[in-house]
Amino acid sequence: MRGTSTGQRYVDDILRLHVGPFLNGLPGAIFQQDNARPHTARVAQDFLRHFQTLPWPTCSPDLSPVEHVWDEL
Repeated sequence: MRGTSTGQRYVDDILRLHVGPFLNGLPGAIFQQDNARPHTARVAQDFLRHFQTLPWPTCSPDLSPVEHVWDEL
């Protein structure tokens, strides 16, 4: 992707084209993203309200609950 990533570009170029169709094909899937500005933009959050998401703790940008589950296995 060239240029600056904005919330609208994230929705148009990533979520709508790739993530949405992928998640629609996986019933029960949970989507997680970090707290990058395009990810937390209102337009991105509005798009994702139709999907189940796993929040990213604001005080721990490098903490992923999913990664820690795999560490325990």
